[in-house]
Amino acid sequence: MPNCPKCGNKEALPTRTFSVIVEPSKGERGMTERKVGMYTCSRCDTKFPTVISRQRYLIVAEEQLKSIQGELTAVKKDNEDLNTRVRGMAEQQRELETAMDRTAKENDLKRLMEKLSELESFVSYLRKEKGELEQRASRLR
Repeated sequence: MPNCPKCGNKEALPTRTFSVIVEPSKGERGMTERKVGMYTCSRCDTKFPTVISRQRYLIVAEEQLKSIQGELTAVKKDNEDLNTRVRGMAEQQRELETAMDRTAKENDLKRLMEKLSELESFVSYLRKEKGELEQRASRLR
């Protein structure tokens, strides 16, 4: 929001807007389009202009423009190809993570099953020992 140059009041809406094209200065390239808004102060009725926006335009040769457009088309195609590959790689990553989780669970299960069989054999050994000790204790009584 521009301020009135006379009283400093802030104005929200221009009364009129228009575009001005500015020729380049010596040594500059391209042209500048400025959108100018004419404001009227609600306090002191002073009319003042303010630049709302600027847009620079470069003038290039037709061959250069076509070359740039061709490069842009190639870059867009490469971008689409890369996006497709990234999506495919993300899917492969999910599949690999699922397979890794499954393999880890299977390995844990195998390890637990081996531990279970070891514990069962140890329990049977202890039961056998208990039985023998009970027989010896009964003979001694």
